[in-house]
Amino acid sequence: MMHSTRTNASMLCINITPKFVRIRRGVALSTHSSSLRNCQILSSNAERGTKTQRLLLSGNQKLVIDSSTSDDASMGSHFSRARRHFSSPFARVSDKRRHALVTSASSNNNNKITSAKSGLNSTSGGESRLRAINNPSQQREQQGLADALAAGKSASPPGSSRGQEEKEMIDQTYELNGNNFAEQTIATPSDGPIDVLHASSKQTKSWQAVRRAVTTGPVQSNALIGGTPLIDVTSVLSLNPSKVKIYAKCEYMNPSGSIKDRIASYILQAAIDAGDLKEGMTVVAATSGNTGSAIAAACAIRGFDYIVITNKKCSIEKIDSMRAYGGTVIVAKSGVAADDPEHYQNIENTMVAENPGKYFGVNQYDNLNNALAYEATLGPEIIAQTKGLITHFVAGSSTGGTLTGTSRYLKAVNPEIKSVLADPRGSVLWDNFVNDVPENELIVGKWEIEGVGKDSIPGVLSWDVVDGAQRGDDASSFYTCRKVARDLGVLVGGSAGLNLHACAVLSGKIDNGVIVTVLPDSGVKYLSKIFNDDWMNEKGFTGKEKSPEDGEIYWRPGANDPCENQKSSRMFPINACSLQHDTRKQCNDDELNPREQTEAELRFLEETAARMVEYHRQSVKIGEEPVVLMNTPESIRAMFSEAGVGMTFEHQEPAWSEQQLRDAVTTILQTSVRSSSPLFLNQLYAGVDPVALAGEWVSAALNSNVHTFEVAPSLTEIEKSCLEKVARCWLKTNDGVETPEHDGLFVPGGSLSILYSILLARDVADSSIRKAGMDRNNKLVAFCSENAHYSYKKSAIVTGLGEENLVAVKCLPNGAMDPGALRAAIASAIAAGKTPFYVGTTAGTTVLGAFDPFSEIFDVVDEFQNANGKSQRIWTHIDGAWGGGAMLSKEHNHLMDGAERSDSFSWNPHKMLGMPLQCSVFVCKHAGSLSKANGAKAEYLFQPDKNNSGADLGDRTIQCGRKADAVKLWLAWKLRGDEGFAKCIDRSFHLAKFVQLEVENSDGKFVLVQPAQCSNVGFWYVPPRLRPFNRTTATEEDWAELGYVAPKLKNAMQKAGDAMIGFQPIASMGYVNFFRLVLPNPRHITEMDLRAMLDRMDTYGQEF
Repeated sequence: MMHSTRTNASMLCINITPKFVRIRRGVALSTHSSSLRNCQILSSNAERGTKTQRLLLSGNQKLVIDSSTSDDASMGSHFSRARRHFSSPFARVSDKRRHALVTSASSNNNNKITSAKSGLNSTSGGESRLRAINNPSQQREQQGLADALAAGKSASPPGSSRGQEEKEMIDQTYELNGNNFAEQTIATPSDGPIDVLHASSKQTKSWQAVRRAVTTGPVQSNALIGGTPLIDVTSVLSLNPSKVKIYAKCEYMNPSGSIKDRIASYILQAAIDAGDLKEGMTVVAATSGNTGSAIAAACAIRGFDYIVITNKKCSIEKIDSMRAYGGTVIVAKSGVAADDPEHYQNIENTMVAENPGKYFGVNQYDNLNNALAYEATLGPEIIAQTKGLITHFVAGSSTGGTLTGTSRYLKAVNPEIKSVLADPRGSVLWDNFVNDVPENELIVGKWEIEGVGKDSIPGVLSWDVVDGAQRGDDASSFYTCRKVARDLGVLVGGSAGLNLHACAVLSGKIDNGVIVTVLPDSGVKYLSKIFNDDWMNEKGFTGKEKSPEDGEIYWRPGANDPCENQKSSRMFPINACSLQHDTRKQCNDDELNPREQTEAELRFLEETAARMVEYHRQSVKIGEEPVVLMNTPESIRAMFSEAGVGMTFEHQEPAWSEQQLRDAVTTILQTSVRSSSPLFLNQLYAGVDPVALAGEWVSAALNSNVHTFEVAPSLTEIEKSCLEKVARCWLKTNDGVETPEHDGLFVPGGSLSILYSILLARDVADSSIRKAGMDRNNKLVAFCSENAHYSYKKSAIVTGLGEENLVAVKCLPNGAMDPGALRAAIASAIAAGKTPFYVGTTAGTTVLGAFDPFSEIFDVVDEFQNANGKSQRIWTHIDGAWGGGAMLSKEHNHLMDGAERSDSFSWNPHKMLGMPLQCSVFVCKHAGSLSKANGAKAEYLFQPDKNNSGADLGDRTIQCGRKADAVKLWLAWKLRGDEGFAKCIDRSFHLAKFVQLEVENSDGKFVLVQPAQCSNVGFWYVPPRLRPFNRTTATEEDWAELGYVAPKLKNAMQKAGDAMIGFQPIASMGYVNFFRLVLPNPRHITEMDLRAMLDRMDTYGQEF
């Protein structure tokens, strides 16, 4: 028994915060023991690092452990990592289903497979194998190269020979990998293998981008997993080469030399995240060969010790490769029964069961993460590289992961894709699948092909996704390996030969199609076997191969004839039933777009959606990407032309390729402002609530119109529910009290809300205007504050009221409407013979964020209404587009005191809550008023005798078609609740106050315009030459000089890609250009970010 050791190891401690990864130096103290419970390690050579022959004694059994170059202390491994977790958008398993699948996995080694959890796992011990954090500048340089290549740009100067070489490499890589239809978001972390579930967002790129980076410069070794080329073997193997193509994925190009690198990385990382693989544990894996090497490599990267258990059937080359990474290899007997204790799988199970907490068992045959790895990586790659044209997938099976996971993804994309098992004679999988022989009655034969076939049914394998099978044999498989080497110059292993032979057989059984298979490993691992004439002769394989023409494909019932011409799959089969004996002239049943084109377009949609998720992920992190790249209209058009996607339409516009569409999207993103950046502080909207964005996508994908209930039933009712909720909040309705009478609509923007309010007020004042129209003798007059939104003026123009009949009321010093000035303005209008009919107020003015004093203003309105016995109604409206959300906050709802007295109210959730543009609500107190003022009763839409006619919303609007904007608000509100929205609003107000305090305590660098009243704050930046700046003593020239500063400073920040902050003057209040910093979506910005931004502004402005 080895003694326990206690050691101090210097290590990097990584503290994960919501925004940054901060690294600090520290010392970790841990206990390490390499003892084995109920086992004993005997060494014939005690020298460290020497080759030793070891015996593992367990009870009365003695097993030979193959020679390995490792020391006892290295059994304790040490690592320090932090991972962030995100799910591949193309893994076709919902979170709930994935959790159910993973948690339901059973294994003899008590491995608790759970859904991945992000977290920190750090270890230390004897011979520490800590992996240092890579140089950030090197990472940025490499990532910049990958980004440039992904955007189709050269890293070298234009016109240079190196630049031309890079372009040629990029072109070749595109040709090799095919168009990126299903861009798979995977990780290329600086430390650890590629992992689709765990990576920092900065280093998440499509696998094509990674492969392009590989061809043009250095990358981390872990970036080599996945993204393998797809080669065309049609000319050598297809029996119908003109109509049936055969492509093969070169999985032997993964870093450990096989397809198993995919699952090794995935399984270990999932175990780390779930807490099943902890500090000081040793990874134990039973393997027929390739998984052992992959696990060894993954352990080496992560700093774990490992024990790999294989059997004597495994080639010496494979055994040597397992040993090469510094761990232990056990070579067990081959040909023993599946329930024999000396079966290599049972040895793993026993070791783990008897040593809980010491060993982590990979249990690849029953670990459902095995299949999930292929579903998340291999499947999407195949779809992308074949442009979605794959019709058949062929693969052998040992654990079942490749066949199950890949088929699951392929069928999720296109259910018509057929999956075919390639199984060697002697394996029990054939009889179980084809002949339905129960597992306990299966008879195991013998076969020499390594890595495929099985003596029992693995738990990972799912026959539900398998459509057919081809039974191969050793001789034919090995002959195919040699044929491919001879005719194509590709050296592959026996399992690849089995797969390729099955593809050849299949090619003769179908009329047309695209067959894809995998080449799991390289023939280099079998030089002593498959490519050794003596061994082939000794085994009797020479000359015993079978022709593919003589092979057969078994199809599961219902899965035969997979490539027959597909008839219409519509709900009403056009040519099969009612029209079967139709005597009329035959009509065409062809759709405009073939199925392949439709699938390609849908994959482009899927890719773009995933791309935009990643774009948002990068945008919300400060420092990840610039907020804006400075451009002019001319430079933007030039960039589109340079990308080969000219913006101008030609006289006869040709159709673009999918790659041009992809380039167009790339160019759009490159030339657009990242409004989701926390430092986009320029407008009253910013960022986007991800759940609300999902709602936007749902409504856009439904492509429905909420004018009638019959075409948008649920969307109509969702809108009504949102209107009711907003009305209750605005009218301050208590719990348990029935919702007050109300009317409303979601409208395209706050400006339209104001227009609706004036239309309703005009209809109340003079309903004859609907028919007779406005005339120059009309005496109606409306009022709003001089700081109100300019859409009041536009609405006056559109409604025919006229600018002259919209009175701008003077404001108080804080920018809010002055009730006394309103009283005087109304009195003056009446004295002039005009009829006041409308007063528009504001909750949160656009520039200063002022809230009008609603109670006092409505008291003024009531004075005039009471004076004439309310014979002349004055409609009151609150434009709460910006500040109306204060009604949801217990801390700030006092700003809305008296708001419930108004006739109508508008609110833009896209401003302070991050709903995607546009999301604007208009509500009023008077049910039916919208239809009365705007209704046209279109007979082709609003028939009174149709089903549910009373549920239609369309006649309330001035439009015909209208988007379902309520869905995004409804989804987000359901997720976050009232409290979640209130927190968001309170944080916006708080951060504005924080900026105010920073400005006030800036030692004269900044001067405050007005105290923050909403979540915006105005200030001047004072350059050193104008300091100190005293507002009370400053001359007119001083103010003029100060007014020039904001445009210059904003220009400097835009050129640097830094924060975007708007500026403007307020002439009515005598304010020259000042910065208006707004905080409409505060989810991802902090006080520290804002302080740092103000400091940078001072740095930029030193010379102004």
